[in-house]
Amino acid sequence: MEAARGVFGRSGFDRATVDEIVREAGFSKGAFYVHFESKEDLFWAMLEERISRQQEALRQAVDYSKPMDYNVRTILDAVFGLLGDDPLWGSLFMEFHAHAARNEKVRQRLAVMYERWREMIVAILEVSRDAGRMREDADLGFMATVLIATVEGSIIQYHLAPGTLSLEEMVEPLTRTLSEWLGAD
Repeated sequence: MEAARGVFGRSGFDRATVDEIVREAGFSKGAFYVHFESKEDLFWAMLEERISRQQEALRQAVDYSKPMDYNVRTILDAVFGLLGDDPLWGSLFMEFHAHAARNEKVRQRLAVMYERWREMIVAILEVSRDAGRMREDADLGFMATVLIATVEGSIIQYHLAPGTLSLEEMVEPLTRTLSEWLGAD
């Protein structure tokens, strides 16, 4: 998967080939097909692995005994920090979305992943609300959607104009804005 991450990051999904991936990985094409049915299957495995890591980082970051601003800051640090751990992720992130825009089956599968993201964030927000850490009148589904869009929009801007936007510098202003909106304590 590490070799595929590099090939997809450099070449994009459509131009990447299984031959190039196995050559870079030092494996045979037969070994590839023992583990994956297709290039698309590998692409999804990479995305699912990354999403699992992000979700676990999010779960680990939340401390319901702390104020909302602490949790928002910790979550932003964790999610934005994953980008520093994997510099190719930004390219891959945009590639997943571009591929989904061109392929209905991929778009539907990605929509299911986003729904899982929203459900997880809604669950976190519910616990926060029940703990008295956020507004009682909140539409949690809408808030989850806006939170995902805010984080992903920041990531996209960072990768499209890396010299003009620092995710590290965005953590504090985003923390203040989101904490106030969520109804921080």
